[in-house]
Amino acid sequence: ARLLSNGETVALKIQRPNCEEIIALDLYVLRWWSGIYNKIFQVLQRDIDVQSIIDDFGELIYREIDYVAEAANAQRFNELYAGVTDVFVPKVYSDLTTNKVLTMEWVDGFRLTDNKSLETFGLDRRKLVDTLVQCSLRQILENGFFHADPHAGNLLACRDGRLCYLDFGMMSYAATAQRNG
Repeated sequence: ARLLSNGETVALKIQRPNCEEIIALDLYVLRWWSGIYNKIFQVLQRDIDVQSIIDDFGELIYREIDYVAEAANAQRFNELYAGVTDVFVPKVYSDLTTNKVLTMEWVDGFRLTDNKSLETFGLDRRKLVDTLVQCSLRQILENGFFHADPHAGNLLACRDGRLCYLDFGMMSYAATAQRNG
């Protein structure tokens, strides 16, 4: 999409209609089945609470579909890594973001698994992976605020060699006591 105000290209993440209702129904069904499994586990004398697992899962899912929260996560991540030259975080347009629409700067990059593009632009996969590992360790050990879903679909190689993080819906926090043992 292009912004009418200045013609800048942006990426829009638009939530599907009825997404919350579909998730609620799915979680209802999962909770129903988990109740049955809990009874089976009780008979087997196993101390497993499947319903609490489903409840935790549901909480994570609802957090991930809140695009205002995702925008705040992206902005915080950007603030923490603004000084890291090998890492790029797209700009968030908070004024154009709602719970169901996320507006971010368009990133002209490609997947880390795109060997042809890596070769074409003379990028070193090992350097990108090293950046990913170093940044991941820094997230967990130094800041405690970390990207909890860093798979190939949420990472891009920028043409200038920087590693770009995308999709800040699933972030987590490790408390100081957890980080320091």
